[in-house]
Amino acid sequence: MHNVAMSETAKSTASPPGRNERRKARTRAGLLASARHLFANQGVEETTIGEIAEQADTGVGSFYNYFRTKDDVIAALLEEELSRELEVLQGRQAGIQDPAERVAVAHRSLLNSVREDFDLGWLFVRLDVTHEVGLAVMRPAALRDLKDGVKSGRFEVSDVEVAWRASAGALLGVMQGALRGEIGPTGDAAHAEGVLRSFGVPPDEAAEIARRPLPPAGAPATPE
Repeated sequence: MHNVAMSETAKSTASPPGRNERRKARTRAGLLASARHLFANQGVEETTIGEIAEQADTGVGSFYNYFRTKDDVIAALLEEELSRELEVLQGRQAGIQDPAERVAVAHRSLLNSVREDFDLGWLFVRLDVTHEVGLAVMRPAALRDLKDGVKSGRFEVSDVEVAWRASAGALLGVMQGALRGEIGPTGDAAHAEGVLRSFGVPPDEAAEIARRPLPPAGAPATPE
């Protein structure tokens, strides 16, 4: 009985399962949040690991428990943010069959996201969404829409990879202009129209598609 009682006491005073893991997750999330803010506001090169740790209210040594270099932080941030954005825009695209509208919704969704979150916007611009991690997260879905458009005769492009990279580069430029206040609130539609026209969609049709109501995030659109 004594042994049983001691065993039960030990169980009651032991740390709940997963507590250490939750603490580590909070520390890592804090470091990423700090790096996100600092990278967006002052640039990657100007930000030190010490500043990231200080902003996260932890020690530099703790930083190295989670990341080896700033490049590791960049990769983790891009993967996390772009995966979240991909989920949002795929929710907007749900039910849309026309590849042209899917492309327009994707570009407009990303532009709207950076307007609502300037840190996110500057993060994308400063880190460049065509970074290797950005390519890994966003490229497959973007290429699928482009290839679907070419296969169906909706798009006319000579090289799908070049077309996608050109549109991604244009998106970054428009993001930067929007963040600096040089592009107004209708810039997302104008940009989407330009992308569709570059893919071979007739001008009048590209303009109409680019200005359709943007489906809300997570709410499937009505199929055509």
